[in-house]
Amino acid sequence: MTAHDLIYSIFSRPARGVEGNTRYISLEQLDYLVDLIGRDEGGGAVQRGRGKSLVWMPSGRDKYLVTEDPTGGKKHTLTRLSNIVPSGMGSLF
Repeated sequence: MTAHDLIYSIFSRPARGVEGNTRYISLEQLDYLVDLIGRDEGGGAVQRGRGKSLVWMPSGRDKYLVTEDPTGGKKHTLTRLSNIVPSGMGSLF
């Protein structure tokens, strides 16, 4: 399984009480996702935060914010950030 596969499976289930681009994840999912991101050879840039929190910036439109619950509780989150502005790549001017 890749990090993209796990993220796809998490977002394929509907969520209640959060925005459409956010999902609550368990500590096990958080640990597994962080491990998958770390092992992904072409995974893209990773900016580490406090604890297990990070921003993952793989190639493509979507970037991800993985947040460990700062209170030590069970509300770890995965947030999909989409770039809605087209890039200038491929254009001459």
